[in-house]
Amino acid sequence: MPTARTALVLLASLPLGAALATAAGCHGRVATAVVTHRMMSEHAEQKKLSTLLQANDAFYSGLNDLCAGNADAVLAVWSRASDVSDFGPDGQKHVGWEAVEAQFRKEAGMKMGGSVACEDVRFIEGSDWGVATCTEVGRGMIINGKPADIHFRSTNVFRKEGDEWKMVHHHTDPSVPMEAKK
Repeated sequence: MPTARTALVLLASLPLGAALATAAGCHGRVATAVVTHRMMSEHAEQKKLSTLLQANDAFYSGLNDLCAGNADAVLAVWSRASDVSDFGPDGQKHVGWEAVEAQFRKEAGMKMGGSVACEDVRFIEGSDWGVATCTEVGRGMIINGKPADIHFRSTNVFRKEGDEWKMVHHHTDPSVPMEAKK
């Protein structure tokens, strides 16, 4: 006959319905509590991460709109605070909401076409801040009249404002075709 600990381990590895159907007596109630707690914890982690994931996905969806000439969606992800910053592919530092907004509107005016994706994304999250790192991969773009594909290392920093994640910093590798002329 298995020990109570063995029974708990076995029941905790089963889907919830099977664990509940198998559980009996005191050991069953404990096993049910373990399984339920594990599932609730996993769901809470997924839900917590999904909101940061959704904010990061909204940024890249907005970048694709920007490539078509519309900056509104990418700007909707940003905090309007004076401490925001964008160190984008133009190689410049844009600090403060007004500067960040102006830069993204300028990039939208370039109508680069193509698409941008966030690949190999990784997340680090605190209670009111989050960081996403990835490789930005752009395909089929036209920059300064020439076809261009991009591969940038990228860091996106978000801050919780109310119930929403808002971007406060974006940093990519500089792009030679997009760098400001000095």
